[in-house]
Amino acid sequence: MMRKSDRRPPWQWFGIISLMFSAILAGTAAHAATLRRGSSANGSASGGTGTFLSGYFDFGPAGDNLLRLENPTSANGNLCAMIYVFNASESMGECCGCLITPNELLQDSMKTVLGPGWGFSGGTPATGVIQVISALPNNGRLCSPFQLYTPTPTLNGWITHAQSVGTFTGLTEVSLVDNGSADPAEATSLINVCGAIIGNGSGSGSCTCPRAE
Repeated sequence: MMRKSDRRPPWQWFGIISLMFSAILAGTAAHAATLRRGSSANGSASGGTGTFLSGYFDFGPAGDNLLRLENPTSANGNLCAMIYVFNASESMGECCGCLITPNELLQDSMKTVLGPGWGFSGGTPATGVIQVISALPNNGRLCSPFQLYTPTPTLNGWITHAQSVGTFTGLTEVSLVDNGSADPAEATSLINVCGAIIGNGSGSGSCTCPRAE
């Protein structure tokens, strides 16, 4: 039962209800904006601000994968995607450095990125791992993955997998995982191993940068 103290003129109740409805709408809009930004439940952006991205490729029976890399802001100017590719046995077989200007998108088939230049015997693998370091240019205005560089955020990346499970065949796009920053030992190893496979005189070991379209 409504107490005497709760009895208000109708116009006051209308004002209170309007305020409550406005608050609900504002909260819903804020939540929708958060989802559009890809933020997690605790409010941290899923795009991240790290410099070390990683993911996997798997050609499988369904065919190719598509790699996309983006420099989403002009805050740090031109950035390099230092790309390092491993087979499923953890051996690096290719690397390359790709310049990405602000707001530019590079994209290409993973088979095209890998090409025929796998750095050791056994041929280009059908499955493996790709690691990408976001860094400032270190060779004039170019990108050398086997020379020292300064990791600098922030690039975004995605891989689209063509998957076949039973009778189902479809495409799945996943973001490259933002791992924060590579630990010093890992960062040094990437540069040194890349230099070894490109500089061994075989002419192999260098991947091809995705194209700007």
